Amino acid sequence: MAGSPPGAPGPSRRSSRSPSHSRASSRSSTSTSSSERDQADITARLQLLARDAKASRVPFENDRSQHYRVFCRAICNLLSTELALFTFAQSIDGLPTSDVAWDRRYPDLHGEHPIEQHEDICPGVFDRARQLRQDFGPGVLSFDPKALRSFRKSPPGSRLFNTRLIELVAVAMHEIGALLFQLGLQMHQGDIEAVDQWREKPDELLPVVVPPRPTIFNHHGYLDHDLYPDGVADVVGYWAEDRILGGVTVFDRQSEQRAPQFPPNVYFHSCRAKLTKRYYQLRDDQQQALLDFLVAENPDPSRSPLPITADRRNVVRVNEEEAVLRHFYRDVWEHKAPTQEDLKFLERAPRNVDYPEYEGFIKRLNTNFGAVTITVPSGPRGNDAPNDKGGDDKAGSAIGEGQGSKRNGGPEDNS
Repeated sequence: MAGSPPGAPGPSRRSSRSPSHSRASSRSSTSTSSSERDQADITARLQLLARDAKASRVPFENDRSQHYRVFCRAICNLLSTELALFTFAQSIDGLPTSDVAWDRRYPDLHGEHPIEQHEDICPGVFDRARQLRQDFGPGVLSFDPKALRSFRKSPPGSRLFNTRLIELVAVAMHEIGALLFQLGLQMHQGDIEAVDQWREKPDELLPVVVPPRPTIFNHHGYLDHDLYPDGVADVVGYWAEDRILGGVTVFDRQSEQRAPQFPPNVYFHSCRAKLTKRYYQLRDDQQQALLDFLVAENPDPSRSPLPITADRRNVVRVNEEEAVLRHFYRDVWEHKAPTQEDLKFLERAPRNVDYPEYEGFIKRLNTNFGAVTITVPSGPRGNDAPNDKGGDDKAGSAIGEGQGSKRNGGPEDNS
């Protein structure tokens, strides 16, 4: 076979592709473009919902009712804890301590991050935090009128009363964290922005630089500041709520609609290192311990059950990437619709701590079929695992503030 004449162009890669390959590429491009448009439309709708929600919030006015007294007592009890003081002191400082910054499931801190040098709260910050706590009044807070109305109409001590009380105090912790950020106190003795927005320099091993998150006070699941009515301040609010309670508080809204008077136990979405990234439902004993502390008169702050974190007995869980689709949220605008890149990231092999319900299921199989060796998988896909609520044992111990190695997030937890 004769070769091509000198100077003639060689066969192009484009011409070597089959027509079906070209059509597939075209369909893929069209599908991607359509998906991006859909996501932009959904984002715009969520932004509108968030703005409307902000505009409709109302304060809890003092109507001299038992409901108002219980609400104020619950807020005061939470603020009396050293955990709340330490959390809000970090907001006033302007930077978290290095231990807290690393104590996250996805800290997004790279290389020799300068937060390593911030081991303690700066001088004078705790005194300022205590003064602000003393001067605090619940009148500065505002709430979803639907949640507030539901609480005020519910019989004290009822399941609905207790659930809405937890929702109101969670929102309160969030709002206080956001308000402190908006005040711009920032008493840190140094360049806060240089730490907060630090990024590692590119090199041969890391040619792509990962941009910093909008603030170092963040929970990996609540970073969509362009959605939130208070922007980056809300990112800080979610962080504060998580640090104090043990997780961002969310609800099974679909079940609540089906039986409004009998809402199921609340769910927490934690950001702590070595703990599950999945939403976990509080066990009965955990939720009762929280409620007992909230409504107690003059409780001992040192006996607080906070933070309430998951262990292997918290077997009722929901995958975070499916939560909103299955109506698990506090506000529907908490998250943007996931992109294809998000889904690929979230589908990485989960940790054993994420799926304790499978361990019990497999143990039962091994007991019944002793000749067969079945081990706990690294992590299943989906949410079809059996739900076993377990016993009535007391809540497992939580990871303490500032304990353990920074980079590995503290001691191993069996959650």
